[in-house]
Amino acid sequence: MKLKNKVALITGSSSGIGKAIALLFAEEGADVIICSNTSNEEGNNVLKEVIKKGSNAIYIQADLTKESDIKSLFSKIKEKYGKLDILINNAGRTFNIPFKDVTEETITRDINTNLTSAILCSKYALEIMNKEGWIVNTSSIRGIDYSGRSGIIGYCSAKAGINSFTKTLAMELAPRIYVNAVAPGFVYTNYMDNVTEEMKKSWLKNIPINKFIDPKEIAEVYLMLATSKIFTGSIITADGGYSLLNR
Repeated sequence: MKLKNKVALITGSSSGIGKAIALLFAEEGADVIICSNTSNEEGNNVLKEVIKKGSNAIYIQADLTKESDIKSLFSKIKEKYGKLDILINNAGRTFNIPFKDVTEETITRDINTNLTSAILCSKYALEIMNKEGWIVNTSSIRGIDYSGRSGIIGYCSAKAGINSFTKTLAMELAPRIYVNAVAPGFVYTNYMDNVTEEMKKSWLKNIPINKFIDPKEIAEVYLMLATSKIFTGSIITADGGYSLLNR
């Protein structure tokens, strides 16, 4: 029960990595706020699973590209719990678009979805964090030097921004608030259901541990960062060694 008496918000938690974090945090005793925008049904299904683990949990649907929705989200958290101890900025999305088709609109969408939302959530989270708190951002191997990928330049740029934001905010908020990020590699989420076996095999050839990461495994990294008092400003690359190959 590492998170007993803690209140944790996990954005983008109706599926994938966010869902795994929500379930693990509930097992560890946290009161969990599940938040998503794309599927109210999926969010409420996760809520049921989290409550079964004994968590005093709620689900809030919010569009985190809108500051008004973010303000409303944290107002509801304050009303329900009176505080927030842990913020997991996990919400994000990859939009595939060739560089020749990039526009001001597409870049703004990528940045708002994957970077600005995390910045603003962190701002409003601070207002209801007490003596200490933990912020963990979801980055990506695509935000690390030499690991970007063509076709998702907006996403890669936003995740590189997450890394810089994490380090800068960590300096500003120390020693009261610990700010870190996780840069996942190939995690076996529902996304993999749409990937061909041939593509999976090609990815595996470039992963030194020769396996995809299970969401439950990556959730353990978030738990470590949400409880540690020695990490701040760190970007934990959890990719099975993929980025070692600089691809």
